[in-house]
Amino acid sequence: MSSEPTAIDVWEALLDPQGDFSLPDFSAVTPDTLSTAARAATDFALAEVEHIVTDDADPTFVTTTVRFESATVPMARLAALVRTIESNHLTPELTDAVAEVWVRLSATRTEMLLGVDLFHRIEQVPVTDLNPEDKRHQELTVENFVRAGARLGEEDRAHMATIEAELTALSTSFSRALGTDTRELAVHLGEADELKGLSEDQIAAAATRAGERDESGYLLGLNNFTQQLVLGPLESTATREHVLRNSMARGARGGDGDTRAQVSDITALRALQAKLLGYPSYSSYAIDNQTAGGPDAAADIVSSLIAPANAQLAAELDTVRDRYGLDEIAPSDVMHYLAKYRQDEFGIDPDEVAQYFEFDTVLTDGVFFAATGLYGITFAPAEGVVGWHDDVSAYEVTDVGGRTLGLILIDPYARDTKRGGAWMDQLVPASRLTGDLPVVTLSLNLAKPGPGRPTLLSPTELTTLFHEFGHVLHGLFANSTYPSTAGTSVPRDYVEFPSQFNEMWRFHPQVLPHYAKHVETGEPMPEAMVASLIAGEDFGQGFSTIEYLAAAMLDLSWHSLEAGEHITDVLSFESEVLDAAGFSPLVPPRYRTTYFGHIFASGYAAGYYSYLYSEVIAAWVSEWFESQGGLNREAGEAFREAILAPGYSVDPMTAIEKFFGVRPDVAPLLRRRGLAEPVPEGSDPSPAEADAGTGATADDTAPKHHANNTRIAEILTDNGIEPQITVFSEATPTAASAAEKVGVDVGAIANSLVFSAGGDPVLIMTSGAHRVDTDHVASLIGVDSLDRADKDLVRAATGQVIGGVAPIGHPAPIPTFIDTALRDFPVLWAAAGTPQSMMPLTYDQLVTLTGGKEIAVVADES
Repeated sequence: MSSEPTAIDVWEALLDPQGDFSLPDFSAVTPDTLSTAARAATDFALAEVEHIVTDDADPTFVTTTVRFESATVPMARLAALVRTIESNHLTPELTDAVAEVWVRLSATRTEMLLGVDLFHRIEQVPVTDLNPEDKRHQELTVENFVRAGARLGEEDRAHMATIEAELTALSTSFSRALGTDTRELAVHLGEADELKGLSEDQIAAAATRAGERDESGYLLGLNNFTQQLVLGPLESTATREHVLRNSMARGARGGDGDTRAQVSDITALRALQAKLLGYPSYSSYAIDNQTAGGPDAAADIVSSLIAPANAQLAAELDTVRDRYGLDEIAPSDVMHYLAKYRQDEFGIDPDEVAQYFEFDTVLTDGVFFAATGLYGITFAPAEGVVGWHDDVSAYEVTDVGGRTLGLILIDPYARDTKRGGAWMDQLVPASRLTGDLPVVTLSLNLAKPGPGRPTLLSPTELTTLFHEFGHVLHGLFANSTYPSTAGTSVPRDYVEFPSQFNEMWRFHPQVLPHYAKHVETGEPMPEAMVASLIAGEDFGQGFSTIEYLAAAMLDLSWHSLEAGEHITDVLSFESEVLDAAGFSPLVPPRYRTTYFGHIFASGYAAGYYSYLYSEVIAAWVSEWFESQGGLNREAGEAFREAILAPGYSVDPMTAIEKFFGVRPDVAPLLRRRGLAEPVPEGSDPSPAEADAGTGATADDTAPKHHANNTRIAEILTDNGIEPQITVFSEATPTAASAAEKVGVDVGAIANSLVFSAGGDPVLIMTSGAHRVDTDHVASLIGVDSLDRADKDLVRAATGQVIGGVAPIGHPAPIPTFIDTALRDFPVLWAAAGTPQSMMPLTYDQLVTLTGGKEIAVVADES
């Protein structure tokens, strides 16, 4: 064995690992041990770099690139540990030590990446005989050096080093200031009446939190985002105004908690950094190596949803104004009345619903159950593992065949030493190079109940738990050689896809009955309550989409500044951006600039759009899994191996296209968010039609007729109509885009919409020019109510999938009603059995083929 220390030797000497995992001993974390660890890790890395650059032999992949990767392992481990401490339990005695560690790690990383001699050695590594993973790792390593500035001249490299140091200090300062202001702006209330509408557990938690600060009364802590969850149930207008006012004031009040100077300096320095590297703006630089490929593509997807989301928001606000007789509605009222409408219209009582979402039951019988059903992995409490706080619990994960897969540390509760929000992190990434199994963390900010009380989740918190566990699975399934490309170490606009996809299981009929049981009686959630939850999901999507889009637009705008632009009036700039984009003042952005920690104190600079970009993939993949039968073990294992396990050791979108045979389009996202009718899409094969694992791509596979198209063609022929089915190759997710594709008025698009009348399917053929007035139509056809059918009912009734339902070709006749507005058009276009196919028909042909009854689907038409 070599006398020189290895990366693992260095790390294990710093903080003794617990058990069989490279998990640090958190009890040993002190300012002194952090300082010692930082010196040892950086000294080791620099010594290894010196070995690389002074090696007389020709550079090889193993002696140069792999050795450099190994050299950085202790630094990466320490960075992960410090992130965990800083995010979950940053005590006052560790605050300065954590800041010093970041300065040292950042300076050392910059020194290495700007080292010309090291870069030249790495750049000269021959790649001819490398396997695909090693070749990609070599290319990514070179790219990292170039993006850091290794090819710049000496003066510019020095300038880059200075900028990096300043940005590190400013980011730390922003984080500290925001933490200070968030704690100071927690809403202190003296009387229980001011909390009317909150549950007993929420009120008790507020009293406990006040007591922890030695204060009387009640304390409502602030979470990361603008709209605090308590705004929904709170009945007091004054309390709601107080909560939202404090939330939106963070970072903009002057004093130690003000972040405006940091925002101004950070954005100016990033613009200068981009210019030095040859980019017109920081967004151009940041998105250049992301899945989107450039800022225009990112801005396009954000901008494209503003109009439909604004329309949806306007409809939602009109609905609550009419329902509750409101002449005016204030920003602090919006969440409240949306929640109230959901409760009144759909029978969703948040307190009652929460009784069926007990945290431990949801975790074990819901989240774990879904993962077991899809991937075959199992979970058991890990004995003897100690976390950073008493609230932390640990679970050992076992793979198929009994092999230990990894370890999860879960920290569910809010506290003053913890930042807001929810997140997952890779404390120890899996790697064949180091031999490590993955250790991942999952952190939430649930209100801690009183002694002996259960932890109950709201539907939003339920979604968050499933979301973050999608990240956990991505980290656990990591199967790559190099830690820097393992698990969630993928582009920002891709990393959210596995987590957003995992959300699909929370209300899935194969999962929900296993965990949604009353906390006291154990009775399953009533079917009517389940139906109400699902039916109410779309209401409020306009609101949630707009607040997200506003934040994403702010991020892109701040990072589109050019070098030399230094915005000092931060709030005016923010207002100008939001006004110019047409956002409603009633819905402030999910994060205002002054507390937008994602982009100023985390890794999402010019990357907040990524949640939306990732959701395009997630929505598409969710529909594909539905078409495979939901919890399909065979599909899950194939998906894990091809998509989740490789991490960044393969190009993510190449892996997606190779596995599914197509590149996902936006149509499923619009359906998921309720922003478009499920009209026929002229697109690449839909999720339901995709042939996973074939290796076909959208470029080398011409559109083909599906079996459904053949059946419909036969029906047309039998009725004396010449089939003219067209299969498209570009997405048309709305009636307007479908009309543009075939060159007709939007009103000539005959949408096939399946509704549920007490569980029985009803097909309504409606013009693309308007929506169905369900109350009016229900009255006309003699049923109590009409609700949009879910995917299962659509498929069972029609044999087809949402977005591709034809008016004919179903397994059995369906009661059909035809919009009389379609009579105005000589030729109609309807779906032909798949989401990518359409066919022309006349109005009379449509009536004859379906045997449908002609009605006006909108009340003022007759």
